[in-house]
This record gives sequence, structure tokens and C-alpha cells, in this order.
Amino acid sequence: MGLGGMGRRVNGILVLILILGAVLRFKGVTNPYLDDQGWRQADTASMALNMLGHLGDFPDVLFPMLNYDGAGPQPVELEFPFFPYLLAWTWTLFGWQDLWGRLWGICFSLLTIGGTYQFGRLALSERAGLWAAAFYAFLPLTTYYGRVVMPEPVAQAFSIWALAAIVSWRNNPTRMQLWGASILMAGAVLAKLPQLMIFPVALLLGFYPLQKKIGKLGLYSFLSLVLPMLYYSWVHFGAGEASQFVSGILSHQVMEGSGGYGEILYKNLKSGLGLPLLLALMGLALMIQKKALKNEGYLALLLWAGISSVYLVVICLRIPLDYYLIPIALPIVLLAGYTLDVWGGDREGNGVPAFVVGIVLIGLLWVNQTLYYGSKYQWNEELLTQAQWLRQHTEADSVLVLSGPPPMTLYYSQRYGYRLIRDDSQAWEDLQKIPGDYLVALPDSRGEDFWEQVESAYSQVGPGVYQLNGK
Repeated sequence: MGLGGMGRRVNGILVLILILGAVLRFKGVTNPYLDDQGWRQADTASMALNMLGHLGDFPDVLFPMLNYDGAGPQPVELEFPFFPYLLAWTWTLFGWQDLWGRLWGICFSLLTIGGTYQFGRLALSERAGLWAAAFYAFLPLTTYYGRVVMPEPVAQAFSIWALAAIVSWRNNPTRMQLWGASILMAGAVLAKLPQLMIFPVALLLGFYPLQKKIGKLGLYSFLSLVLPMLYYSWVHFGAGEASQFVSGILSHQVMEGSGGYGEILYKNLKSGLGLPLLLALMGLALMIQKKALKNEGYLALLLWAGISSVYLVVICLRIPLDYYLIPIALPIVLLAGYTLDVWGGDREGNGVPAFVVGIVLIGLLWVNQTLYYGSKYQWNEELLTQAQWLRQHTEADSVLVLSGPPPMTLYYSQRYGYRLIRDDSQAWEDLQKIPGDYLVALPDSRGEDFWEQVESAYSQVGPGVYQLNGK
């Protein structure tokens, strides 16, 4: 029997998918924020750390502040700090532990799984929604990044529920539904600016064809975009030269990038998204064959796939980090779910082959993340040892100088400081000018000549820690 004939068992299947998705995401749940993409995780957590004691100071508490590149918290141009603010409140109530951040990441990822089913059910079919939710739960990419302390889990949850809400409004066009859909869309763009890619998809889902909907389209657009515009303008002008994300990455890594990371992109697609990507391509062909222009749900997914393709070429070919693939995971699993739904045929038993294929693919995804994603959970104990020593044996107002760019030590030592990011000779010159108290030797940073100069000039007082000013 196909999934479409399960009737009352649908809720049970969805609960099972959510439970299995949660179990997968609990791997490494007690790890410090030093595993893969530790830099971005420490950024998110350090913003939360800088909010402690100021949680009611609106709106200043919502301006992102990081621990590096200064002797105090530095204002930076980043996305709206949903995650850091929740984490700061949790630490205030229950104490500072890394576990709370991972649990918040898992909660948002489970919300995304539920939203994937809801959107699939409304825009495609109940069976397609279940398959899409199952694929999202088991994809190695979304599994690992469903338990990280980064804005991605929050952005994914807002995004899929924003699309589900606009479809719900189309089916029940009340003012409250439209306001709710607008707020969710604004939340998606605030959580991650690149989520603007789903805004045209939402417009198509809610307002195609446009007959007698111009006023409501204008209201939805205004409500969805006004808050993101105000917020990103605020942090852009407020951060000034300290800008780290909105203009920094886009201008340097993307606009000036070589676009030569095709091999890495292929590897990331293969290991992170796997065979469901092939099912998604089949789904595109099936939708076109079924004359997608007659169905706004099909047309929206085709548009989403087209935008995702442009995103791959413009962004992912220039930035060799696999978490940039996360925004395309949702259209891939939805198209894959649609393929299995259509393949399943009618409700007279023809769904069995599709069911078998789907279960086999889910099993392969589990094997894939076991074989190829294990290294992403590993972390360097030396970083944590250094940071703990610094927190226990240095003054609370000490300023650190890190020998390399990764800033995680500053978060774990609860100190502010600077990073040496230029080559060895220039880094030595910078070290003489920076008003720091301690130099921290990060693993695998700098050459032998640099450290010979350091050891001849400064005394080592801790594990890879050198005193700079005789304090």
C-alpha cells in the first residue's frame, strides 16, 4: 500500500520522521562549538555572550557584537540575532552550557521538518509532503547543520513556514492569515539575508494569477520587507568599517571570487544531498511534462529550482563551504517528494515500488552521513584547553592576541582580543603595535621563524600562551 492510502496513520508517520530526525541530530549534542564551522558557531554564541545582562536594553541589545578585532565587543553587520537572543535568555535562566545552543538548533530543525510536510501537503500532496519531510530529516547536510549554533536552522524554519503560510492564505484569504504570512517572510529574510531568494516564490504561490490581488500583493510585500530593510540599514551604517557579512562576504568572496570551486561543489552536493538531488531533477522533468503553468504549486517549485540554480553558480561556485548549500535543500527534498508521489501512481497498489525506492534512498542517506560526515563532528581539544587556562589564570579584562584568524578561543576564554591575519613578517610587526596582554598560539598557525622570534622576546606562561606586556 502506498503512503497516500495510509489515512489516519499519516500523523503517526510524521511523528516517527520527527523522532528519527531528532535522534540523528543528537549526535555530538554535547560537543563544544569547535567542530566543523566552529568559527560561525562561536560567532553566534559570542553574540549571545555579549547580550548577557542587557537583554532588556532595546534596541541596542539586538545589534550584533563579536569578541574579536578589538579590546571590547565589536559591532558587526550580521543577520538579525534571533538565535543569540534566545540563547542568552536560556543561559540567564539555566547557566552557560554549550548544550543549550545545540538543543535550540535541533528545535528549529524539527520545526523545518514539520513545515516541509505542511508545505508539501498544501502545495503538492500529503504523500509528497511526507516524503519531503523524510528526506529533509535524513539528508547528511541538513542533519549536521540541524544541530549547529548558526543562523541556518532558524532561517530554514522561518522560510518553509513562510511559504506554507502564504499557501494557507491563498486557500483562506483572511487579513490575519496575510499578516501572519508576511511576518514569517520578514523573519526568514531577517534570519539570513539570502533567504530573499524565496520571496518571488512566495509571490507566485500567493498571487498568481494577479487578477484583483494587486492591493494585497502590495500590502504583503511591504509588510514582508520593511522590517528587514530597516534592520539591515541600521546594522550597515552602525557597523561602519567593522562590517563582517552583508557587504563583506558579498563584495570580497562573491563579487571578486574566481568561481573555481567546481570540484569542491560537486563533492559537497554528492556527500551532503546525495541521490535525492537526482530525484529532484526527475521531478522537474515531470512537472514540465504535466504543464506546470496550470498549477501555481508546480510553477512555484520550478521558479524556486531556477533561483537555486542561479544561487549555485553565483554563490556556491565561489565560496567552498558546504553550509551555503542549505538554502537549496528545501526545493530539492520537495521535488524529490513530488517524484516519488507521482511515481507511486494511483491508490490501487502502484505506490509500492516508489515506497521501496524511497526507503532504500533514506537508508543510503544514513549510510552516507555515517561514512562521509563523521569528520565534521571532530574538534581540537587543544583549543579548549588553552581557553580554559586563559579564563582561569588571566585577568578578566585581559586582551588576547590570537596567532591566526579562528576566533573560537576568545569565546571560550570569555575575553576580547585581536587576530593576526597577515603573513608572518607582517604579523610580527602587527604584534608590536596591538595593545594585547597575551599572545595565544593557535594550532597549525605561523612558521618556525615567527615562533623563534616570539620565544626570544616573550615568556611562555601557559599552554601556548605568551605574556606580552609583563603584566
